[in-house]
Amino acid sequence: LELVELNRSSPYQTDYKMIICAHSKPLKISTCVLIAIKDNGLDMRNDVAIEFEIDSAPMLATLLLKVEEETFLRNTPAQINNPNCWIAMIPFPKLDDRGIRVDSKSDITAAITTFDINVAKIKLNATCVKCTSPRMETLAETWSTDKATEDATE
Repeated sequence: LELVELNRSSPYQTDYKMIICAHSKPLKISTCVLIAIKDNGLDMRNDVAIEFEIDSAPMLATLLLKVEEETFLRNTPAQINNPNCWIAMIPFPKLDDRGIRVDSKSDITAAITTFDINVAKIKLNATCVKCTSPRMETLAETWSTDKATEDATE
């Protein structure tokens, strides 16, 4: 696994590679969603628990970072491992009195220029906690099927 790779064609950009969930346990992300509408005779309240299971997800991000040379040269070896010191070296953009960037894209000092993710398998588990809509239970069951998992990651 190569975590950081210098981009020789663009001196301010660095490629970062990472794999999420390369081990036997998938990454699980859970949330609850409440969809409620009460208007003109319609009274709907659907409380749904949603869980995503991600088996493996290699990611590649290219970051553009420009640092001030003078600030960089003043750093001590102990500060090189401190992410806050690196962030402090990025020049602040010129802003107007409302806090909006004054200059165009040519003055960008930090940005994510590319972001790629390839999810090998993502499984959605949806459960109606309390649903008043008759079709919401059916929809939650459909989202949780193996066919839905296959369709989401094809």
